[in-house]
Amino acid sequence: MKITINKKEYTLHFGLDFIETLDNTEIIDRNGMQVGMGTQMNVGLLADARNPKYLVNIIRAALITEDAIPSTADIRTWIEEQEDIPGVIDAFLLQLKQVNLLAEMVNWKAVKVQNKEALKKFLK
Repeated sequence: MKITINKKEYTLHFGLDFIETLDNTEIIDRNGMQVGMGTQMNVGLLADARNPKYLVNIIRAALITEDAIPSTADIRTWIEEQEDIPGVIDAFLLQLKQVNLLAEMVNWKAVKVQNKEALKKFLK
């Protein structure tokens, strides 16, 4: 999946670095042990609430392996500039659903996608 922010094209990577980075956005205490739950929370809430604010953490985590990462403000601006927010959310959900590492982390059967063609826009 590719996005262009400030005229620079970025390839989003959804591997272990993505999961580790996203997990660190939400830490809970479970029996005295700190457990990262950011992946389940951000992806799950993006799917359930369809709130674009969850895209900020998801995009930042997906760019963690890039040499230069756009600022949070630039990512927010990119999201705000999208004309079809429901389509962008669908595109991310479709992409994330294809990530084998996330297969057991998210209840994909419950995820509703409105536009099954939305991801094509970001696959260049």
